[in-house]
Amino acid sequence: MPGEFLGDLSKRRLFDLIKPLVDAKKTGQVIIEGANRAGLYLEEGSFIHGETALNAGEEAILAIMDLEDGTVFFDSQAVAGKRMVNTDTEQLMSNWAQREEDWERIRKIVSSSDLVFAIAVDSGGHKRVIQERHWGVLALCNGIQNVSDISAALGRSLLDVSKALCEMVGAGVIEKALTVGVENAHARETAGESFFVLLQTELTKVMGPIARIIINDTLTAFEESRDAFPKDRIESFVRTVSDQIAEEQKREQFGKAIYSSLMDSRTW
Repeated sequence: MPGEFLGDLSKRRLFDLIKPLVDAKKTGQVIIEGANRAGLYLEEGSFIHGETALNAGEEAILAIMDLEDGTVFFDSQAVAGKRMVNTDTEQLMSNWAQREEDWERIRKIVSSSDLVFAIAVDSGGHKRVIQERHWGVLALCNGIQNVSDISAALGRSLLDVSKALCEMVGAGVIEKALTVGVENAHARETAGESFFVLLQTELTKVMGPIARIIINDTLTAFEESRDAFPKDRIESFVRTVSDQIAEEQKREQFGKAIYSSLMDSRTW
């Protein structure tokens, strides 16, 4: 496993998992495995560097603050290298705590990034006033795209988009869309048994019979079942399994075999 298991973001907020590490002045890397893989480096409790698929440094840390899905680990052996965070950690944690308070209010209306909104036919007696910063979000409230989709399309944070949605719901501009059929459109595809057969076959070649145990233990850590494992977590699952192969040559052999198959979209 890529370090000590801290928790799952479907059950715990990331802030609550990282604060004890900061308070204890820990050094190492917080790893978030999921659809949005990210890393956050600490040095004696101070933020040194952050990284996501799209950002690095302080921008990445701001994006990481809003993550709400994934499995979180802590690797005390990881080294950040060059410092890329200039803001004081105490200030960043204070800002993060304020964001958590904002999220607590927002979740009363936008409880999940999977929610879908549409323009309200009946304003409920409200005078509908649309602020300039709402227009981009409003344009994408089409009853199909969810909150996460809108955030990605606009390049704005989940917090910013969710706050705009809350304000527009309160103004009677939009409402939660009926999600019959929409949920199916956003349902997570599953990896299928063929993925695990391939994974175990290739892992056995380099690790022997212990391969089955490694895969089962990793499934437990990801809190997913084999028969309903989501396709969008395949990449992070493979990385986590690969990290447990100590010999670099064998790790590369395993990686090439798996990823060459994953590249074939017809298989998955």
